[in-house]
Amino acid sequence: MTSVHLPLCRTLALLSAAVLLLTGCSGGEESPDAGRTTAAASTAPAAEPPSPEATSPPREAREGWKVFTDPRRLLSFELPADWVVQPAEPGAGVYAADAVHYAVRTPAGITAAELHTGIQTEDPPCPDFGPSPYYVLGSEPLSIPAAPDAVDAIEPRFVMRIIQGFRFFSSYGITDQVGRADGVACTLTNTVQADNPLGRVSFGDLEVLVPKAPANTGPQNVTFGTIGEAQAYFDAPEFAPTRQVIASLQFAAQTG
Repeated sequence: MTSVHLPLCRTLALLSAAVLLLTGCSGGEESPDAGRTTAAASTAPAAEPPSPEATSPPREAREGWKVFTDPRRLLSFELPADWVVQPAEPGAGVYAADAVHYAVRTPAGITAAELHTGIQTEDPPCPDFGPSPYYVLGSEPLSIPAAPDAVDAIEPRFVMRIIQGFRFFSSYGITDQVGRADGVACTLTNTVQADNPLGRVSFGDLEVLVPKAPANTGPQNVTFGTIGEAQAYFDAPEFAPTRQVIASLQFAAQTG
């Protein structure tokens, strides 16, 4: 009995050991790519957080209007659905290399306003005949924050003004500067210092109004024989969409 069962027990023991050895090898062995996969995962760059532009909700326009936003998403404004925004040629001034220039045009092809950024042009000198009387025909605040480092600036506003020469020369646009307190000025500036990379921005018919020939940027401004004629022009329903377009201008937040 003993001589018969001893070899069998030894055989079963050897088989059990072989099974355990095989099971241990197959369970503990890693694939050839396992180490490389882990290393690649540990050294892969972390995903960048979404930009503020990507996470901010889109601006909504009033009914029958649309929103224009520049490619860098630094400014936006509303305009009637059938109006267009097209690239514009900058005037004879000095602008930053990355400045943008747009014209807002009606369905009839009339330029209602031009937008220019990165303005570095200095104001023209006072005319030889000195300061001239000027009049503010309309003014309303804008949804644009004043630049903290702007010197002698007021809260940005949309204004309609005339200055007296041989006729009354008019202009309209955004500004953070006023004329002199005594009601006379050499020039009237239609620009705002943006608190972001846009720099100095104009949005209207002229960057600067002088009491002579119209300035050399934007559509040719209108002149009037009397203050009453100018007031009636800006109060007319036909001018209202232009005023609303310009007054809707908004800047993006400071981008650090």
